[in-house]
Amino acid sequence: MLYNNSALVTHFSMATLNKRTLVQYMQIIGALGVINLLLSLYMAFGDIESGTCDINATLSCTSVIKSEYGKIFGVPVSYYGITWNVVLLYCIWRIYLEDKVPAFVTTIFVWCSIGIGFVFYFIAAELIIGKICPFCTLVHIINVALMYLVFQVYCQLKSPPPLFLVANSLKSFIVTVVIAHLMIIVFVNGGRVGGGTNGGITISGVNKKITNESFSQCLTRMNMVMFGSSSCGACMNQKKLFMLPGKDETESPWHYINFIECQDSDRNFKEECEKWGIKRYPTWHKFENDYRSSENKILETHSGVMGISELSKMSGCEYKDDQSNENNNNNNNNNNNDNERDKIINRN
Repeated sequence: MLYNNSALVTHFSMATLNKRTLVQYMQIIGALGVINLLLSLYMAFGDIESGTCDINATLSCTSVIKSEYGKIFGVPVSYYGITWNVVLLYCIWRIYLEDKVPAFVTTIFVWCSIGIGFVFYFIAAELIIGKICPFCTLVHIINVALMYLVFQVYCQLKSPPPLFLVANSLKSFIVTVVIAHLMIIVFVNGGRVGGGTNGGITISGVNKKITNESFSQCLTRMNMVMFGSSSCGACMNQKKLFMLPGKDETESPWHYINFIECQDSDRNFKEECEKWGIKRYPTWHKFENDYRSSENKILETHSGVMGISELSKMSGCEYKDDQSNENNNNNNNNNNNDNERDKIINRN
């Protein structure tokens, strides 16, 4: 017999779905759940700012995920996507083991309904922002497919179990899921990794700012040019690398960067981007001569956000932060003081 002998299971059996067909459904749902989980993991921890998912100013994962709508209770929506898929896969595993099948089928049905709610939320966010997240759209399509498949299985229950009975049967599982989500919310909003000061998770070194203006000036001297758009989320994250807290563009190292706005209404800028084959934002070109030169060629190119070390390697400019410069100045001053003291001693 397909089901265990608990009261919940024996009272609610499948109408026409046999064991083989049920397993096939669960395999398909599980495969889609794994794909969904991988996409959520990438959007949560992958390098989306590299431009992988930023096709242009409108099709931009970064613009949507990094927007104010990309978090619920201070937690990135992609984190909820991870936990959602983990719970889904766990339920499928329990059904595969023939454990409380009607209860877990009902649970998956309710869980996928919640997933559809997130789909509507994110679509509304995209409409408000005016951007489309390609990877998010793929997740939405999978969620709709999951809802359809789960609904087909749910409809095969002779008499769907009441939710209160399902909750009572799976109370330890439900409590665990709720507590796990609460812990994630608390950790993300109050946790510290690598010395974060404003809550949340801050990985040491990833968000390091360029505070040395001479480095930005060197990038310009080495004919480094950034092509992008002010409406591109990844471009704004690249720009933040050169912005000082509490300072505007003219007071930050960004002031020295050669930036071409490809979405500007000025036709000359658009033609400039087309001329140099810009397909993704941001894109860095290192030219042989000044980029305005009539005779010029690209020596090296990179699409996506770059960190300090990558910019240094591509441009050939050495980066020294202000602290290093301050230490060098202090060392020089100390050496000068020592020399003066030696002269006084020798004179005496």
